[in-house]
This record gives sequence, structure tokens and C-alpha cells, in this order.
Amino acid sequence: MDLNQNPSTLQPINPQTALSPRDPDEINLLEYAYVLVKNKWWIIGLTVFGLALGYGAALIKGPTWVAEVLIAPHETESQKTPNLAGLGALGGLVASQLSLGGNASLDKIDLILDSREFGAKLIDRYSLLPVIYKYQWPKDYQKSWNFSQNTWKADFIQPKPLDMGDFIKSKFLKKTTNKTNTMTLQIKSRDSTFSLNLANNYIEYLNEFIKSNVQADAHENVSYLEKQLIAISDPLLREKIQGLIANEIEKEMVVSKEAFKIADPVYLSKTFKEKKLYPLVFGFGLFFMTCLVLVFLQAFSSSEKTDEDRRLIEKIKKEMLLKRK
Repeated sequence: MDLNQNPSTLQPINPQTALSPRDPDEINLLEYAYVLVKNKWWIIGLTVFGLALGYGAALIKGPTWVAEVLIAPHETESQKTPNLAGLGALGGLVASQLSLGGNASLDKIDLILDSREFGAKLIDRYSLLPVIYKYQWPKDYQKSWNFSQNTWKADFIQPKPLDMGDFIKSKFLKKTTNKTNTMTLQIKSRDSTFSLNLANNYIEYLNEFIKSNVQADAHENVSYLEKQLIAISDPLLREKIQGLIANEIEKEMVVSKEAFKIADPVYLSKTFKEKKLYPLVFGFGLFFMTCLVLVFLQAFSSSEKTDEDRRLIEKIKKEMLLKRK
């Protein structure tokens, strides 16, 4: 300090400004970090409790039963589309009238399984509606099912078949096309018997459905070709038409045994994904809630508050007390 400076010009030192007090609106992250570290055992304890609670909830809910089957299409020469080039102009007419699909390919099977109509026919074929209601909506089943007569009560409103067909497909069925030209079908539910029976129903009716469609198409194709054969006098064309007829008859005979191959029969297993998922959800949830509560308590208790802040805190407390009551 300059000794020659006029003392009257010297400014007194204010202790409050010298300490540079923190703005009340500032958030001190170190303060909240300290609160979390200080209460680390509460956080750890409640997180472990959440893990145990989630595991208990998973045990109460029970496992998921998975009925799985592996199917593959038939790969035969009869599946190939016949060559109609030798028929000349007649070939275009024949191609437009015939259903030339052979045994079921994976694309065709996938399309059938995605169909609401197939699901509706499956439910009707095996009378699955009561079973689905018993499993999926037990209260409605108890209310609407006449146990003495083993039928629905008179006031029960039947759901639309196509809606139920879509429901059974989206709720229970999972299909995966593999690189090995096979398809895995899975039926998942909480009931082992339901999963196993529904998987067998799917396989059995899928086989019947494809067989009936292929045989009906082949029968119509044979009838059409035989009518064309009557009007054709050219020996070469007659030979070509007779080859097509033989191809359709062969197709009908091949599919009469089975529409597709079952590479691996229905296998029932159980999974317990909830044992991993529920503990994580419950544990993380309690961890987050504990940290949030500690941060809020620190914010309410330690920081400098204005009159408006105090009024808001009192209102929050009153609202919380009212909700508890």
C-alpha cells in the first residue's frame, strides 16, 4: 500500500463481500454428492431390497412354458413350376388358369400363419374359445360359462372370429425363419398344458389346411387340363398337357401324406426371464427413488429459502398429508 496515499480515499473492507457468499439459487453439486455418499448404506440396502423384491415377484408370477417345434418344407421335383414354353400360345392360357404352387414353402407357411382366417378356423376346429377365455380372462370365463351344461350362457356375446384369430396369433404364437430353410414355431404361455396342446393343434391343423388347399387346387387343375385335352388334336400338345396332368396328380399324391416335414417334434420347456428382468427393474427403481428422495430432502432442508419458497414447501407438505389421509 502506498504510504503517501490520502487516508480519506481508502475504502473500508466489508467482511460479507470479502467472503463472496454463494448465490442461494446456485446448485452445489458437491453438497448433493456428499449427501448421497453419506447415506450410501441406505441406498445400497434399499437397492438390495428391491432386487430381492423383484426376485420374489418373479417367483410368484411363475415361469413361461414354451412349446417349440421345427418344421421344414418338402423339397421335391414336383414342387417346381412346370415348363409351359412348349405349349406356345396355349401356355399363357394354361398358366393363367392353373394354380401352379406345389407343396408349402416357408413363405407360404408364413403367410398362412399370419392369416386371421387361419387363426379363426383353428379356434373353431378345436373349440379353443373356452380354453382361451379360461386362461386369458378367467373372471369372464367363470361369469359366462355354464359348467353344468358345458356351454356358454345365453347372455354371452361371442367375439368376432377374425378378431380372435388375430388375438391368438399375436398373443401366443412366435415364428422364426432360420437360415437352414426351416421355421421354428413357439407357443408361449403360463400354463404348460395350454402351450403343449396349442402347439400340437397348430401343427396338426396347419398340415390339414395346406393339404386340403393343395389337393383342391390340384383337383381343379386336373379337371381344367382334361377339358383342354379333349379339344387338342396335336400329339405334341397332348403329350405336354398329359405331362401337366401327371404333375398335378403327383402333387396331390405327395401332399396327401404330409404338407411339410417336422424336423424336430414339439418340445416343451420353461423359461424364467422374469428372474433376470424383475430384480433389475425393482432394484434400479428403488435405487433411483432413494437417491431422488435424499436429494429432495437436502434441497428442502439446507439451502437458503425465500418467503415464497417456504410457502411452497408448506403447500407441498399439506398436499402430501392429504394424500396419505
